[in-house]
Amino acid sequence: MGNSVRMTLWGYLLVGVGILFMGFLVCLTLYFPQKEKTFPNSLPFAVRQLTYSKGNERSLSKSSQNVFENRLQVDTPKVTTERPLSPWEEFHKDLTLDELYSERAPYMSRLLHSLATAPISRVHVFSPGTQFKFLIKFENGNFAIAKPMRLKRDAYWGYNKTHLSWKDPERHTAEIAAFHLDRILGFRRVAPCVGRKVDLLNEFLLKSQDDGLLDTLEWRGDDICFVGDCPAVFCNKDRIICAENGTLEISVCQKLRWKNGRSPFHEEANPWDHYVVHNGLKFMSILCRKYLSLQMPKISHGRFFLDVMEMTMFDYLIRNYDRHHYSLMRAINYTLSFVVLVDNGKGFGNPFEDDRKCMAAIYQCCRFRKSTFERMLDLTKEGNKLGDLMRKSLLEDPVAPILTEEFFPALDRRLAHFIQEIHKCIDIHGQDTVLVDKYVKVVES
Repeated sequence: MGNSVRMTLWGYLLVGVGILFMGFLVCLTLYFPQKEKTFPNSLPFAVRQLTYSKGNERSLSKSSQNVFENRLQVDTPKVTTERPLSPWEEFHKDLTLDELYSERAPYMSRLLHSLATAPISRVHVFSPGTQFKFLIKFENGNFAIAKPMRLKRDAYWGYNKTHLSWKDPERHTAEIAAFHLDRILGFRRVAPCVGRKVDLLNEFLLKSQDDGLLDTLEWRGDDICFVGDCPAVFCNKDRIICAENGTLEISVCQKLRWKNGRSPFHEEANPWDHYVVHNGLKFMSILCRKYLSLQMPKISHGRFFLDVMEMTMFDYLIRNYDRHHYSLMRAINYTLSFVVLVDNGKGFGNPFEDDRKCMAAIYQCCRFRKSTFERMLDLTKEGNKLGDLMRKSLLEDPVAPILTEEFFPALDRRLAHFIQEIHKCIDIHGQDTVLVDKYVKVVES
């Protein structure tokens, strides 16, 4: 009987201890609540866990990322003749001293389709430049530069004290539209570019090992977003980039071949960089003679000078203030190369206003390639107007519409302004002086 009573007492004691322990845990929870997990930390962790599960190795240091980036840049596909050429191989083979690709370019539709649909094998942050972009490697071996959608189609930039030109965010649609405009003008100096919609998680995040992307992920509602890795004025939470229902719209532009591990471009300073506007130098009547002839002899001789004039017209049409340099191709003899129109993402920002200062190089120098001017005149004729041709061409893109309707009459209006400037030059200097058949050897006042 005594043992039975003792066992019962021990049982009550144990139950009591258990109750006290549970009470202690409750008190801990009340006084020391568990910190709520935040999406910016948990989302990158979850993506990395998925990446590990797919057998990808994680980059552990910045130096290892740089090695990976350099490997992507150097290992640009080499053209081979042992099998039928892929469209991107045909494109690389088509390069000449005068253009990126030929007027006929029978492979072009296949190349654009490939850029828009080919499976993606790797994604990396592409560091050159001030704004965020991707370097894509496709399973077929090709490479491309992709820019994410930052702005809606009808988001216009004011280019005023509130919307400074240098703070203008890049538009993925501007890269696509620049390619189409360049083809219509007959230059063929912009790399092929097409729109594409990707599954942000499965096609991009799970194919990336880059901290510059994965460390900046967070949720906004039900969508995955990222800030990206670039200067803070462009990569910040006020300019965060988000998928819509899991899908991210991007521009995909053909990457040009690197040569001996170096950038495909040799760059020279653009004398009419938009920053010149701020110190007044751009308005000097002697700029063309003094600044070009004396300080930039490479520009004032050969084809370069006339190419720069055409580049000026192109940037006026799209209202691009971001042409700090002009680029020549290293893959060929860059001392003889045409001027490449690369990085056009800050164009097509405002169709309602025009800025004559963007044509300063033209109305100061009063020299232009005759064949190009005649082609521009043709683009003003009924049934062949530049705006109509652009509208029709852009409808072929997979993410059309690319531009809002207001841009098409803006192109016609700006082209007319350019032609007026050339006619003013002709009235002053004469047609034979202004319209040059081939080269300008001396730039005169």
